[in-house]
Amino acid sequence: MVQRRDMAQVLSTAINGTDRHWLGEIGHVAGLKYSSAYPGGCDSMSCLLQVPPTFRTTALNPGRWVYVYRGAGIVWQGVLGEPEPSADGWTIQAAGNGTYGNQFVDVWTTWNSPDNHVNAAIARGMNWRNYGITGTANLWLGDQTDSGSQTITDFLNSITVQGALSWSISPVDGTLSIAPLPTAVTRLLVATTPVARTVAGDINSLFLYYQITGDTTTTAVAATYGLVNVTNAADIALHGTTEDYYDLSSNGDMTAAAVEANGSAVLQRYNRASFAGPFTVAYGQLLNPGGVPVDLGCETAGQVYRLILTDFGYGGEVSAAPITFTSGAVEYDDSTQTMQITPFQNVRNDFSSLLSAMFPTTATAD
Repeated sequence: MVQRRDMAQVLSTAINGTDRHWLGEIGHVAGLKYSSAYPGGCDSMSCLLQVPPTFRTTALNPGRWVYVYRGAGIVWQGVLGEPEPSADGWTIQAAGNGTYGNQFVDVWTTWNSPDNHVNAAIARGMNWRNYGITGTANLWLGDQTDSGSQTITDFLNSITVQGALSWSISPVDGTLSIAPLPTAVTRLLVATTPVARTVAGDINSLFLYYQITGDTTTTAVAATYGLVNVTNAADIALHGTTEDYYDLSSNGDMTAAAVEANGSAVLQRYNRASFAGPFTVAYGQLLNPGGVPVDLGCETAGQVYRLILTDFGYGGEVSAAPITFTSGAVEYDDSTQTMQITPFQNVRNDFSSLLSAMFPTTATAD
């Protein structure tokens, strides 16, 4: 049997880095798939180790670190779950380093220092590196929660979503980084089959009801409220007006300027038309901006793709302008050497969910 030279290899180690075992030295590794998500990082990995189910090695023990190598470099890392025996061998599952924030609660002593939140979890065993995120522009720290009441993942999502930011964990060394949502095209995606789209409710005019001042108990002055309207003029010009309403009055005192700014951000992030499902691509369909094919097995979520459709219509709104999107998830299948790419915009089709994310309820002291 001749092994493909570009096959990914899986390494299992103890948490301290000792007791290293390549699964390919134990038995044949079949059906290897690994994925990443944005925001986040390495998401999931699965494969089948084809050895007798009566054979068990320390390399399969749950809780060990697992790494996927492609060539000499790490392209995925995570932690092993409990393997499942079958007639064909052991089915292996692993959770990627981008999910570690789900396992640790956000225990903090200084709310306005994001480093304090993350570093405390790292000190308790979360396998990330943090070289400093406090002071990053446009972080949102207005929704203080009780210490320990949410996960680290929830905390990172809450401080980034309103500032058009996102966070990611390096697949190589687990370094946390926060950056603006990417816009520059980094990939060309050549689609050779028709691309199905779905159109969500075309909300382009949003009325926001908010509290200007709260009740004053000492002078018996009642709370005052306001209503502002934000619109997407370009969308209205093309499709007409479709309105919606959202009540922010439970969030405490807000200024009209702050409400308008966040409302405009909602309409900018809201995705009216999106792709119905993931793109499946083979080698040669994913190129760098210079037209050179990229290695699918090294791709991570968070790239910005320009879609190139061949031999069929774009189904565009008005014209066949360049279609770009950021990947929210990618999964590579090492057996078929294909990749599924799920657009990041898919998570923005639910307008109510987007409003809740952009205008989370403000925590108040008892």
